[in-house]
Amino acid sequence: MPTDTFEKLSEEKKQKIIASAKKEFTRVPLEEVSIKNIVEQAEIARGSFYQYFHSKEDLLLYIIKNQKEQLFLKMKESLKNTKGDIFETFIALYDKMTEECYEQKDGELYCKIFENIKVGEERIFSMPLANRQDERFEELYQLINLKQLKVKDREEFVLLVKMLHAITRVALVTYTKAKDKNKVRENYQKQLYFLKYGVYQE
Repeated sequence: MPTDTFEKLSEEKKQKIIASAKKEFTRVPLEEVSIKNIVEQAEIARGSFYQYFHSKEDLLLYIIKNQKEQLFLKMKESLKNTKGDIFETFIALYDKMTEECYEQKDGELYCKIFENIKVGEERIFSMPLANRQDERFEELYQLINLKQLKVKDREEFVLLVKMLHAITRVALVTYTKAKDKNKVRENYQKQLYFLKYGVYQE
């Protein structure tokens, strides 16, 4: 998250830095993002960057903070509406991401994030339920209908959510590149169906 020094900047300067960062994060994967490009575009000194953010990962977390908050609220709302159905909730999240994120001006940015994120970087855009350390985990976990699931404990539940998160991430990336977007959603639902009910014939 940003430092107090960044928060004290004028709104115009903050927006210029954020705009420069979004452009760079959209251009290449996170590991290739150049702080040099960001500061040059924003017309600030390289040393100033580290007075505002600890790292480029920190800056990216700040950029997507609002979107993560919206996803949290949508997940909370959906869990209440579906009486704790985690699978229906993920479908609702998928719809929110495709309808709102990818159709908005930052759609290409979010596509790059999902497409290029690597193992160990999931925290950048992970769902609250995929991380027990997330302060909002408990609030959402209490809304889950655990009677529907064959999970023994919270550790197994988190594993399930990570699987759902991985499937959803692939579906979102596929959506941005596909001509038949309805087919992508249909296939996504099938994957959730297989995970929910299994594919083995007893």
